[in-house]
Amino acid sequence: MQKKIGKMARMYPMMILMGFMIVVVALIVGYVNSQNAAVYFAESKAVRETTLLAERASIESIGLWLPYFKFMGIGLILGGIVMALRVIIDNLKAAGVQVLSNIPEGQRPSLPKPPFFGPLMPMVMMLGEAIFVAAFIVSLGLAADARIVFANPLPTIDAASAGSVLLAQVQNIHATASWLIPFKFFAIATEFLAITMGLGTIIFILGSQTELIQKGIQIARSSLQVGSRDEKEVKKVTA
Repeated sequence: MQKKIGKMARMYPMMILMGFMIVVVALIVGYVNSQNAAVYFAESKAVRETTLLAERASIESIGLWLPYFKFMGIGLILGGIVMALRVIIDNLKAAGVQVLSNIPEGQRPSLPKPPFFGPLMPMVMMLGEAIFVAAFIVSLGLAADARIVFANPLPTIDAASAGSVLLAQVQNIHATASWLIPFKFFAIATEFLAITMGLGTIIFILGSQTELIQKGIQIARSSLQVGSRDEKEVKKVTA
């Protein structure tokens, strides 16, 4: 499992590029939506509530799903950073093994086990990505409801009676949007937690390898001292 994750981690540039492209698309859509809003609110209230209902529905709908689309792109960028950290961790481990291979097998110290949170880092990142995708899917449902709701004039929406379908849709939009906002920030916190776990693992490995290098130097020095003593004894015997 960890080997497969290590191979997948080397695709981190693609994740970062995909995330950046999503953010760019979100910027373009947001700009177009802002221009539509400028045109819409340049008209009088009477015109807006009679002939521009479709434009209002589009503006409100895009405003609901666009932030979650953008955050999904940011999540991919953060996920790419996590995978880049995983590549660094794997390279540090490989370097440690290579250094230890120069020490005689009988005297070779063993590599310390990584901290418990090290292998969990990719799983935490994937959890954050799943939350971003789930939030985006839910926002698309809200956007669909918004297109239906705001296709009606505002007086009709305000006059909706209790128990009506229109009022139920308005209720769903506001209720779901209230928990969806902290939900996406929970995903961001999860991604940053994965990054912190990766940095913590790197710090642990660097500290451990520093100790191993010091042990290797001590082993090499003791081997040289033993070798020089043996050489002196051989010279004495031959003399």
